[in-house]
Amino acid sequence: MSGRLRVGRLTAVFARALVLALAGCTASTGPRPNVLIVVIDTLRADRVSCYGYERPTTPHIDALCARGVRFENASSTSSWTVPAHASLFTGLFPILHGATQEHVRLTGSASTLAEILGAHGYATFAASDNPLVGPRTGLDRGFDTFVETWRDNEERDPDPYLHPNLGAVTRFLAGLEPDRPFFVFANYIEPHGPYAPPEPHRSQFLSPDTDPALVRSTLRRNAAGYYLDPGSISAREFAVLNDLYDGEVARVDALVGALVDSLERSGHADDTLLVITSDHGENIGDHGHFRHVFSLYRTTVRIPLILILPDGRRAGEVRSEPVGLVDLFATVLRQCGIEPPTGAISGRDILGDPGEHPIFAEYYYPLQVLDLFSPDALEAKREIFEPYLHRLRSVEAGDWRFVWSSSGRHALFDLARDPEELRNLAGTPDSAEIEHRLRALLDGFVERAGGEPPLPAELQSNSGRPAAFDDLDSESARRLRELGYIR
Repeated sequence: MSGRLRVGRLTAVFARALVLALAGCTASTGPRPNVLIVVIDTLRADRVSCYGYERPTTPHIDALCARGVRFENASSTSSWTVPAHASLFTGLFPILHGATQEHVRLTGSASTLAEILGAHGYATFAASDNPLVGPRTGLDRGFDTFVETWRDNEERDPDPYLHPNLGAVTRFLAGLEPDRPFFVFANYIEPHGPYAPPEPHRSQFLSPDTDPALVRSTLRRNAAGYYLDPGSISAREFAVLNDLYDGEVARVDALVGALVDSLERSGHADDTLLVITSDHGENIGDHGHFRHVFSLYRTTVRIPLILILPDGRRAGEVRSEPVGLVDLFATVLRQCGIEPPTGAISGRDILGDPGEHPIFAEYYYPLQVLDLFSPDALEAKREIFEPYLHRLRSVEAGDWRFVWSSSGRHALFDLARDPEELRNLAGTPDSAEIEHRLRALLDGFVERAGGEPPLPAELQSNSGRPAAFDDLDSESARRLRELGYIR
């Protein structure tokens, strides 16, 4: 190990220890709630029934909405798993925590939610059904125990009470020390592609006359094939994919219901802060995109966010102001009586600060997506991929949303008149003033973060493309291939 690297690591360790010590100085001595955060991977807010979806996809989550505080306008910090989870765990935006599409790992000195809660006496436990949420990406930091339930290779039983996440959490709750508070995190991979829910959810929203052969062929569709040939998925196939996605949402709703049942049987439901949310959304043919790559449309960043407070406080409350996944860090710590570390562009306590703030999201150069394609394919289809080889940032303020692109192809949407973001007003004379104001907000965001991070050296020199998923073990490679992250 070089001296420079050793000093850097020691500095990071010291910085985290200092933050923990400072947070400890302001901790409350009152009763401390338990915390259970459930992230439903790839769940769009507009597919949840209590968010207005016409299909009954989420009866269990709907019941939780009635018991908690529902945030109608919540957004992720990115449209991909790793930066979103890193923001949840650190309270920082990707520009600061650095775990992005260009660098698929959480490093640096920022203390995580698990580290801070653990330093205050919490037992910390995680169950993750996603290989991108765990030790490989540095997102296990601070947890006493981190169980990668995705490594359960046996075929999953359709019974929600037999899901490996539920078993892992139930065992943890049964073995708790008396009177010790806990922080549990659970990631459910549903409804992430390839949209293959078990029965009865597989057929729940499909038309009864849907040809089984069409379903089988549709399930073989993937993002790589779609972007190499955008006409390869028909409108009928996208309709089937949407039906199957809704089936996945219904499936994960049952899984969440089983997990909440386990929490109630453990006797901890009344003294636990329960958070139900997602890391990002999904495009299923929306805006000419498939899956959650290459874009920052609201279809990929608007997420559900429901907080069920201990003892049923504030049950049924609905909040309409824009909030972010990044805000959970400060919100959870404050609910636990701990004063969170603060920064220039960190999250805020959304239960204690009802004011409206601009909402930011980021998408970095898509190195992890390019792992789907061979170098030959990228070269042969250069004209297709060229528009996607950029960084993106978005800001939402009031009824307007601006998406900046490093390529100069910006977008501006009037959400009041165009909530589906179908009409780009960037560059139009009538919208010049609002575009200027929103761009100034983004410029200030970057300035407060210390400036634009440099591109990876390989991209600057055009000497090659660094792979996002090097040195995979066979099991990780298998699962990432199934999820559509590598070829």
